[in-house]
Amino acid sequence: MYENRQYQAEAIDFLGKSLQDHYGVALESPTGSGKTIMALRSALKYASERKLKILYLVRTNSQEEQVIRELRAISSATKVRAIPMQGRVNMCILYHMIEDLHEINAESLAKFCNMKKREVMAGNESACPYFNFKIRSDETKRYIFEELPTAEEFYEYGERNNVCPYESMKAALPDAEIVVAPYAYFLNRNIAEKFLSHWGVSRNQLVIILDEAHNLPDIGRSIGSFRISIESLNRADKEAQAYGDPELSQKIHVSDLIEMVRSALQSMVSERCQKGDVRIRFQEFMEYMMIMNKKGEREIRSLFNYLYLFGEYVENEKEKVGKVPFSYCSSVASRLSAFSDQDEERYAAILSPEESGYIQAACLDPSGILEVLKESKTIHMSGTLDPFDFYSDITGFEIPFKKIGEIFPPENRYIAYYDGVSSKYDTLDERELDKMATIIEEIVTKVRRNTIVYFPSYSLMDKVENRVSFDHMKEYRGIDQKDLYAMLRKFRKGNGTIFAVSGGRLSEGINFPGNELEMIILAGLPFPRPDALNRSLFDYYERKYGKGWEYSVVYPTAIKIRQEIGRLIRSADDVGACVILDKRSGQFRRFIPDLRKTSDPASDIYNFFSSLKAREKYSA
Repeated sequence: MYENRQYQAEAIDFLGKSLQDHYGVALESPTGSGKTIMALRSALKYASERKLKILYLVRTNSQEEQVIRELRAISSATKVRAIPMQGRVNMCILYHMIEDLHEINAESLAKFCNMKKREVMAGNESACPYFNFKIRSDETKRYIFEELPTAEEFYEYGERNNVCPYESMKAALPDAEIVVAPYAYFLNRNIAEKFLSHWGVSRNQLVIILDEAHNLPDIGRSIGSFRISIESLNRADKEAQAYGDPELSQKIHVSDLIEMVRSALQSMVSERCQKGDVRIRFQEFMEYMMIMNKKGEREIRSLFNYLYLFGEYVENEKEKVGKVPFSYCSSVASRLSAFSDQDEERYAAILSPEESGYIQAACLDPSGILEVLKESKTIHMSGTLDPFDFYSDITGFEIPFKKIGEIFPPENRYIAYYDGVSSKYDTLDERELDKMATIIEEIVTKVRRNTIVYFPSYSLMDKVENRVSFDHMKEYRGIDQKDLYAMLRKFRKGNGTIFAVSGGRLSEGINFPGNELEMIILAGLPFPRPDALNRSLFDYYERKYGKGWEYSVVYPTAIKIRQEIGRLIRSADDVGACVILDKRSGQFRRFIPDLRKTSDPASDIYNFFSSLKAREKYSA
């Protein structure tokens, strides 16, 4: 595939030898260099010699599909037995037919599934027509292990053949050598223990490949965080009314307690959030509850416990009538009970007026969540792990690291920044927005190549979009998988433009080979929002390492920029151009050595592609 593959052999050797002496190893390698193949081959060799199994963790469905395709290529030469595992939310056909997916958790879905299976085994086959003998049939297993379908392909197989995809995958799991699964599937302890039990392995019998490992800090923080919102309280209130609204204690009904919580939260938001979200002490919410309702902390905590018990009653009642046994009341109660007990050092209590108001227990240090990965051998791989000290400090992984430099011709890539505009929040007025829209329109209409324009936020994207006149597509907030793929199919036909958000679905994990993507415009730098959470991250890493600005702002921004630039070049024949529209971009030269300055990006990019055409013609 490439002229020189020596770097791959060296990387595979480095990964294998490092795993012998360390609990993990990390590899940075550019887009198109074959990271997946390198990680899989080294893991397969190491695991086969020690009778271990391989767990390949991914962030998105598209990344999972890419891994499955690589496994098909490997399997054509050396047979491997692999499964693309996903949760019931994605793989239960019956659930998709009868339930709203909003806020249902894995535990409730498991109860619902078990209930339906019991009904089928008791003689009521219509309770779930997909739970039948085909789940464990040789035909189904043969399809899984010989065809190596993606999760989407196997879901469609289940629909066509009247068999449950989730239960079939679970039944085949003990025979699998490799499982490809989402990060959350394994970092959630309750789900992971059941998953490992079905697979028949312990953590020390695994080699875990961490795909796009630069996401690991954010994934860990997300899994370790939770929130209580006005919206969730409203749903709990509605549920209480639907199930009789009983007394929890003398003269306090379920709805009364929910109103007490809602009023305290609304009062806090009204009083404290005049200029946006703020960090508070965890105990402050309990203090508001105590003062507003003239009750002691012990009594309020008892009410939270009673609310949880009421939620369990609701779950049982739903189960009796064949519904998913999920309760908004028990979900709210467990979060309320946990909120005041959080570690003030490693968590931040964030109060926000957004989405009608919420409080959040935000995890600042993900290393505790990620600690469980150290019980297995791990391969961390990404195109953006350097500077590795940052990654090591944030995740807690002190492991060997190897970086593979650029492997494609440098003249095939043009990277520049334009200092005639800025996306800085306090200078982004109507005039600056007009300048941003004008320069984007000039570049797109003059160069006329398949282009993605990445914006730092949906808000900025919407403001600029209203100022341009050229045809384009848009990655809107909450876009579903079906619409996303339909947009990509249209885009790949040529000369299209997509407006997307930095760090969103199109930032990584989707391949654009050849001329499917030839130009990227970063409409501003993707700095983190200067909100209470990011200020808390700054304070935490400033106290811990004396590097608050670097660890909370500079390095995360550099990773996003490099990830988006990495979409351009995936082979020695690919060409591409990127321009960053922000005068502050020069500070990122240390992360992007070929970054240059341009005063006329439309002309310079046009000339770059013209010179390539002339060079090709001369060579021919």
